[in-house]
Amino acid sequence: MTKMLPRYKIQIMKNFWESCVDEALVALGKMIRKDVRPIESSIKIELINNLSETLNHTKISNIIVYTKITNSFNSIVLICSPLNNYLKLIDMLLHKKIEYYEALDQENIPSVIELGNIINGYFISSLNSLFEEKFNFYETEISTNPYRVIEDFGFGDIYMKKIRVLKFESDFKVLSENINGKLILLTDMNKIDKILENISSKLHIVR
Repeated sequence: MTKMLPRYKIQIMKNFWESCVDEALVALGKMIRKDVRPIESSIKIELINNLSETLNHTKISNIIVYTKITNSFNSIVLICSPLNNYLKLIDMLLHKKIEYYEALDQENIPSVIELGNIINGYFISSLNSLFEEKFNFYETEISTNPYRVIEDFGFGDIYMKKIRVLKFESDFKVLSENINGKLILLTDMNKIDKILENISSKLHIVR
């Protein structure tokens, strides 16, 4: 689907995405005192109707922690990873071992949401810095059902029509630890020109 976009436009958006991801992961790494790095990144125009496959790409059920962002182009930033990875990160964040239950429940949901707030907050902060603009955002939410969560993203009626979105995605890993996840930004593909206009005025273009 990225063939619909000229190569230079993809490169501009790739620079933008990698800058935001790097800044967010470096900040997270400092807090947990570990090296956190992106492993693989991609930019695609994708049917949001099929996004559930990406969000549940392993046999282990993933937890989706997401934040809606509003400005001149509405977006969703989300983290996707198995529950045990969130709980390990929380232990590192607190710098002590906390006994959590194995399943998502009322005891650990607030901690998982707060971790999502922190990581998504780093990402939104990098957006503010890059665009020199104040991004507004809703309260972070959590879901265990990738088939239902995309209904809440607000891009349209996924059951009545096919809806395409611009998807930025990076796998990340905590080095020396068996912890990984996905960081994803979704935005309206009809706003691509506006996004490119904003990005290209702030970032150096590498062709």
